[in-house]
Amino acid sequence: MDLIWLTRDRNRDLIIYMLGWAATPNAVHHIATPRYDVLACCHYMSLQPLRAADFAHYRRIYLFAWSFGVWVAEQCCRELPLFRAVALNGTPFPVSEKYGMRLRVVLRAMQMQARSGGGSQTISADAARSMPPGPYPDRSAGEKADELMYLAQCSRESSSACLRWDAAYIAEHDEIFPPERMEAYWSSVGLGVRIPGFHYPFADPRIVTSHLEPRS
Repeated sequence: MDLIWLTRDRNRDLIIYMLGWAATPNAVHHIATPRYDVLACCHYMSLQPLRAADFAHYRRIYLFAWSFGVWVAEQCCRELPLFRAVALNGTPFPVSEKYGMRLRVVLRAMQMQARSGGGSQTISADAARSMPPGPYPDRSAGEKADELMYLAQCSRESSSACLRWDAAYIAEHDEIFPPERMEAYWSSVGLGVRIPGFHYPFADPRIVTSHLEPRS
């Protein structure tokens, strides 16, 4: 699990992005959040719980978890005093016929990508076109496949919902997590807002900035 600081200027508030499988910080690099420290978590070949003591100097901690990152957040953010937690196109039960992703569809896509030599269209053509370029290098198809298998195995063994989520967004045309499955879970806990779009949620930065408190 990589912890990559996009901004670390000893600001009073912190944004944590728990990114999805196969993602790099390029997914959120374009989102301007001045006067916030920003930590992006990705590349889940291991899990690293975030300790409250390491973040005790922050006044507010905002969590934005995308896709498989929702499950990762449930495992790794339990100690943190989260001021606000937002789930984006994922659930705490990612490998579930009731609440989870179409894992076979994703595995098929990975196999096709490996045969074709990789490329940027890991999630879907629409998501890839929406994602802006950035300075962080992509990983090989083999690394992404290994990461997916690690996440799938770990989440099969342990899936639970411990965090208090403040909002959950469901993209109407998500190809990875079926919208009806996400809605089934989030409606059971009184959350879930449908939004236009596909699996990649950060094309419009307001999905993040609208949840930040006015600065004081």
